Amino acid sequence: MHNIKYTALAKEDLFNIFEIISQDKPTVAVEYINKLEIYIELLESNPKMGVECENKNIKEDCRILIYENYLIFYRIIESDIHILRLINSKMNYQDRI
Repeated sequence: MHNIKYTALAKEDLFNIFEIISQDKPTVAVEYINKLEIYIELLESNPKMGVECENKNIKEDCRILIYENYLIFYRIIESDIHILRLINSKMNYQDRI
């Protein structure tokens, strides 16, 4: 079993996602973030369920998990899963990792 750890940028991304959704639907924002975090927790027992970043022409040692419109970038380091970023798939994500 792996441990999930969020980088400072990933925490900021989560907050920004919450802020964007809560502008129109505050109660939906809380529910959405909860579901997103539960989905990320699946990595604890399935750390390789995302695709390798190189498959998306990203020259970083990481993996990508997709949740609805968001790309969750993460790296496996020993028994830890480091969540690097959570980026909307419509954005230019290749230069944000």
